[in-house]
Amino acid sequence: MLASPLYPTPPFPSQLASDDHSQLRPAKDIEAFNNLLPPPIEFIEGSSTGALAVAEDKYEPINGTPKANKRHESPKASSVPYATSQKVSQSASPTPKRQLHTGAVDLSWPSGCTVGSGLHNIGNTCFLNSALQCLLHTPPLLRVLFAHSRSDPCRVKNNGFCMSCNLRQVMLDSHQKSRPFTPYPITSKLQLIAKHMRKGRQEDAHEFLRYAIDALQKSCLAGYPQKIDHKIAETTWVHRIFGGRLRSRVTCRECNHHSDTFDSMLDISLDIYGSSTLKEAFKKFVAVDCLRGADKYMCERCKKPVVAEKRFTIHTAPAVLTVHLKRFSPLGRKIGHFVHYDEHLSLQPVMSEDRYGPRYSLYGIISHAGGGPNSGHYFAHVKGANGRWFEMNDNSVSREFRPPIDMKSAYILFYIMDKGQSLDAAINNARPKASPSSSARPSIAASMKKRKVTEVDEDSPTHRL
Repeated sequence: MLASPLYPTPPFPSQLASDDHSQLRPAKDIEAFNNLLPPPIEFIEGSSTGALAVAEDKYEPINGTPKANKRHESPKASSVPYATSQKVSQSASPTPKRQLHTGAVDLSWPSGCTVGSGLHNIGNTCFLNSALQCLLHTPPLLRVLFAHSRSDPCRVKNNGFCMSCNLRQVMLDSHQKSRPFTPYPITSKLQLIAKHMRKGRQEDAHEFLRYAIDALQKSCLAGYPQKIDHKIAETTWVHRIFGGRLRSRVTCRECNHHSDTFDSMLDISLDIYGSSTLKEAFKKFVAVDCLRGADKYMCERCKKPVVAEKRFTIHTAPAVLTVHLKRFSPLGRKIGHFVHYDEHLSLQPVMSEDRYGPRYSLYGIISHAGGGPNSGHYFAHVKGANGRWFEMNDNSVSREFRPPIDMKSAYILFYIMDKGQSLDAAINNARPKASPSSSARPSIAASMKKRKVTEVDEDSPTHRL
């Protein structure tokens, strides 16, 4: 039944007297009122013949009963003992046959590059300048940028933004000019790199660095399908230079069954609260976390929630290791104490079992002076091709006569793998796991070396985390 609408005459009916309802009257013209309503929905008979758009036998229901005349899958999977089964992500699968970057990563400096020029600050762009200086002194990245638009043509179409092309122009200006300049190819495209960043506003250097690396990755994937397989996407030169893999292992305390999940990484963020050295921060990063109470783990073997242990380790080490020290809390408060770091670093203590931990050398530092991420000042220290250190403070470039390993305000550390470590890692990681009964044999990688290398203890002052 349709109710009669009420039309209030005054603009504010609440101002009427409580007992005066004479001005509220039912509408007399019901037909006029019905004309205001939307037209009724009419259902008509469809033209479909009722046939399925897809053939019945094309897809098999997941809950259907297997047909008697249909052969089952190979029994190999069911013959594997349940204890060895691991829950792994797709990133842990073997390397895909298709590789977007097939060449080896050359960690040496390209000819013609020694140390870059200073960069003008055009209004709170020190966060950008410091990140660019470390990128412009990353030897394998310089080699890739030199090859871009030559042997590796740009695939960005319709005059779109290509981070590789723009960074290449900045690189040429930096290493070919002897005076400071403004990196316009990057500053003018800031919002294309990170939409939320604004010109003239102080931003976080680590956040900009992450967006810059992502923009380089997008330029590598230009021209490929938008939904490209992520395993193939992780074979670009960006991942070959900066990328590695983390392993998260959950172990059941009752049956000792473990489940592994692998994730790609482009840098490592370390919690430094309560840590006075980089080694302590790494130990905290790989420390065992107990899952109990509401966080109990659903064990695949026990078929019930159990108390379990969870631990992160580095499974594949990157060629260039970027270490981000978490100096800012979620509320913007800065953790300003000094975190001791060394010029040389070994990842062996934080690697997965039977994985080779390469050695690295420090080549870049981004420091922050100030009280918060959106205030203060960023500056960088970089190592040139001649092995000398320089402070890059916007347009100022000054020589450092010793490695800057005592920077209290160090925020991001850049390490590059030592020469020969890539070969050692490939050989040691490909070697099958030795059984306890097997006799000890000399390392294949060690036997290939032409010179004797003195073993350095892990806790040595010059080679420690």
